[in-house]
Amino acid sequence: MPASVAAKEPIGRFWSYTNAGWCLLGRALETVVGLVWEDAMRESLLGPLGFEQTTFATHTIAGLYATGHEVRAGGQVVAERWMPRSLGPAGSTLQSTITDMLRLASAQLDDPAVAVLRTTHADVRIPAWFDAWCLGCARFDWNGGPVWGWDGLISGQRAALRIVPDQQAAVALVTNSTTGRAMHSRLFADLMPDLFGITVPELRLEPSRGADMDLSPFAGVYAWPDRRVLVTAGDDALVIESERGAVEALAVDARTFLVDADDPDNPAVVFGAFDDGGRPRVLYQTL
Repeated sequence: MPASVAAKEPIGRFWSYTNAGWCLLGRALETVVGLVWEDAMRESLLGPLGFEQTTFATHTIAGLYATGHEVRAGGQVVAERWMPRSLGPAGSTLQSTITDMLRLASAQLDDPAVAVLRTTHADVRIPAWFDAWCLGCARFDWNGGPVWGWDGLISGQRAALRIVPDQQAAVALVTNSTTGRAMHSRLFADLMPDLFGITVPELRLEPSRGADMDLSPFAGVYAWPDRRVLVTAGDDALVIESERGAVEALAVDARTFLVDADDPDNPAVVFGAFDDGGRPRVLYQTL
């Protein structure tokens, strides 16, 4: 949102994923249960569901933790473990396995009360991520689906869980590399048709430099309490500046701009919540 507008008036209620929200939920769990978050999770979720291989960074089970790797132009390097305990409820310290991920999927499939987690709360499509946001998981509008699930992204590691309630089935993938999401895209595209008759749509982001499109409405400052993104409009592209540096973004459609076609995690940024004048009030940028 433009900083000048944000400072003067609220702009309404719009969906945005935030780690702070999960941390607040973790604190609420601590308060209700009367235990610190890790112990509350063990007592309320991990224990009852039989998660024998899931633990936390401060209590690693010997032999089960895989070292993460960053894949760069010069080769692979061991990733520094990023696990601040304050972000534990957002997933930074949880360590699990394929077996327990499938136990989680089974719990979602077996308990009708958990179906509420698949209720759509925001029809916000973000390329390479999801087609809609639900209460705690995402919806993927794949041909023959729909499919629900979530991805885990942390330094040097990627994980993906996909649940197919209509067929009482699930698929999970864990990797110890930053190329894990690219692997997921290729592997699931091969597996889903054979296993479930579901086709994973190919991600096509074809930008058009110099398209007949007024880019000026997208210019402005989009800010969160802990982040600030400056968007400026050129003749045929946007320039997006943040703590990561500056990147050029080319229009794919009226709300999607390609940043890096080769990045499996963050190929594009998406604008939303357009006002009557055609100005977006929200910028979605995955991390």
